[in-house]
Amino acid sequence: MSLPDVPSDPAAPTGETPPPASAPRSHRRWLITLPVALLLLLALGWCGVWFYASGRVDKEVDAWIAAEAVQGRTWSCANRQIGGFPFRFELICDQPTVEFAGIDKWTATAVRAHAVAQVWDPGHIIAEFQGPAKLTEAATGREAIADWSLLQLSGVGSGGRPERVSMLAKDYTLTTQGTTVLTAREAVLHVRHHPGEADSTLDIATAVKGAKGLFIAGAAGPEVDGEMQATVTQVPDFRAMPPLERINLWQAAGGRVKLLEAQLSAAGGVISASGELGLDSHRRLDGTLDLSLANAPALFGALSSAGLMPDFMVNLAPAMMAMGSPTTIDGAPASGFRFAFRRGQVTLGMIPLGKIGPVL
Repeated sequence: MSLPDVPSDPAAPTGETPPPASAPRSHRRWLITLPVALLLLLALGWCGVWFYASGRVDKEVDAWIAAEAVQGRTWSCANRQIGGFPFRFELICDQPTVEFAGIDKWTATAVRAHAVAQVWDPGHIIAEFQGPAKLTEAATGREAIADWSLLQLSGVGSGGRPERVSMLAKDYTLTTQGTTVLTAREAVLHVRHHPGEADSTLDIATAVKGAKGLFIAGAAGPEVDGEMQATVTQVPDFRAMPPLERINLWQAAGGRVKLLEAQLSAAGGVISASGELGLDSHRRLDGTLDLSLANAPALFGALSSAGLMPDFMVNLAPAMMAMGSPTTIDGAPASGFRFAFRRGQVTLGMIPLGKIGPVL
């Protein structure tokens, strides 16, 4: 006789020990605690790396200042700070000053300089300068004052060797002895080592917008735009030296300016130039220069009004247009001229124009 099935008691022991209720909670705590701990360790490590690297930056700045002093440029700051934690390095220099060695003893000063480099790209530096800046000659007291709304420099290099440098200035003014000699709404400059060439070969590109010149910079009148691209060979090193010494070194080394393109435009007129020039042993121009003029009367009138050309040149514009060979500038009809400079003489085509003296 079989016994009836007895319903099992759900509360009865089964012989298996259930996991403690706290186990899932402990597991979840580790999932949270471990990443947080790793993140804290990473942050502490990054802090150590940044402060070590910032100390290295400070030493590198000192080394650069010492190297500049050897080249004849003595830099100083009224107050210097290193900051930028955690993702970049910043150098702030109040009242930056540089003194140039030489007989004339020029000194340049500004209000403030602020340079920045990202931690992951320390070879790319961007700096902004607060104006006005002053350039003073100790012997005579002559001075030039420059001001701007924005002056930004950027440089890329490695191992203490710059590869390229750029400058941007907005609302720029230059004043000497109380007279404003140049204003520009915007000016740009790019300099780099020519790819595949020696360090002494540089590519230069520059542009200016809204420029005005001597005496009338504050007056209403036409503005001048310009741009230039050139390659310069045999550039001397950048130690401080008088301009004449630098030119003599450049000439002795066989330096040349390969003018790829230069152009000025104003009031609907344009002048463009290209060619290659150097200096002979007497520092006289040597080479050829091709000029093209479109709407010369309007251009010369604008340049004269802007203080960038003598007034009498305006009257020569029609004659110059008639003398040139037909060509075009950006599709506009123009007149072309080839000037040759040899042994102190300048010619226009086959026509001798006269003698020229030395540069400086």
